[in-house]
Amino acid sequence: MAKRRCKTDWFRLLSDLKRFGFSHNDIFKRTSIPIGTISGYKQGSEPKHADGERLIRLWCEVTGGNREDAPTVSRRSAHF
Repeated sequence: MAKRRCKTDWFRLLSDLKRFGFSHNDIFKRTSIPIGTISGYKQGSEPKHADGERLIRLWCEVTGGNREDAPTVSRRSAHF
């Protein structure tokens, strides 16, 4: 039976930060995540847990949203 799960939409999260005036360099300065790594997340790479937590924390500070408000995408997870 398939189960629905949600994961963070890193592209949208980073796009939100850009709309608030944050460049990749600004994100690097606030999180210490290398600019190339940030670009990779925007292109679909999944961040390490610690990087993801820093990005979500920054997103919450910048947007005023709660962690639960961070952009997500649903995905189906099949259990075989």
